[in-house]
Amino acid sequence: MVEAICLELKSRHLENNRPSIETIYFGGGTPSLLSSSEISVIIETIHKHFNVGNNAEITLEANPDDLTAAKLKELRTSQVNRLSIGIQSFRDQDLKFMNRAHNAQEADRCVKTAQDLGFENITIDLIYAIPGLERTDWIKNITTALGLNVPHISSYCMTIEEKTVFGNREKKGLLKPTEDEHALEQYILLSSILRENGYLHYEVSNFAKKGFESKHNTSYWSGKPYLGVGPSAHSFDGISTRRWNVSNNAIYLKKIYDNEKHFESELLNASERYNETVMTSLRTAKGIDTAQVKANFGVDIKKDFSQEISEYQSAGWLISDEKGIRLTEEGFFRGDTIASDFFKVEEK
Repeated sequence: MVEAICLELKSRHLENNRPSIETIYFGGGTPSLLSSSEISVIIETIHKHFNVGNNAEITLEANPDDLTAAKLKELRTSQVNRLSIGIQSFRDQDLKFMNRAHNAQEADRCVKTAQDLGFENITIDLIYAIPGLERTDWIKNITTALGLNVPHISSYCMTIEEKTVFGNREKKGLLKPTEDEHALEQYILLSSILRENGYLHYEVSNFAKKGFESKHNTSYWSGKPYLGVGPSAHSFDGISTRRWNVSNNAIYLKKIYDNEKHFESELLNASERYNETVMTSLRTAKGIDTAQVKANFGVDIKKDFSQEISEYQSAGWLISDEKGIRLTEEGFFRGDTIASDFFKVEEK
């Protein structure tokens, strides 16, 4: 797989005259299974075929049970300078409920060990609206995270999808999802506590101390081009072309080694590009630069959607000023629904 990834990198180095690489992200699946030497091989291949900027942010996703002291020591010998750790919760009952392989003690231990070994740029994930998670439990989770002094926290609402274990349990009446009002309460509580402790709520699910915002994820929300390599990886040229690799590992490997087409692609039309800009922009604290959108797409949001803006302002979910429009904390919680009301449908 490492060899195939390097072959794909080599074959795509001239694609779209890509600018300097600012971030490298090992994510999706279990990249922490890679040894530091394998990670280094991939990074060296990127340096060989791409122009990598100075002080590039290089992130590795990992689960706490993967990050033993030995593994972390090994990672320190690589160029990885940021860790994204899937803590999810510091409560054992939550972790058992979500069928996580680690426990609360391992979650605490891996962060502290990483910090002791010199990793400063660490982000952790927390899940709220877990069935049975009470207000006091959630506050304890947040304060435990604060006690670890990590500079970045991502937090996501637990959702139950059809045709999943949780979805089947809900269908049989064995699981009752958290009500929206309680999920919103936990979300607002999280934002309030983190803000009081010096974190910037810079994106709907992301909080960071100043200077520790995720450069990689911010590029997605800013519409910058990105190159995805490996099974299931997605790419975007920053203009209108999106592509994605085959998801099956064996098929990916065969197609790479046989030099066959290993991806599908689509060309976004003007309406789709506008809609994506609205969706990603409203996810951020900066919101939509309405003047820029008008210049790029010819859509005068404040004029064309004046009624929607007025309604959401009255509800306390949206702010409209000379900079553009952006969502409030409560608006963030309803972001997908609000954003869709500003979409344009392609004219046939």
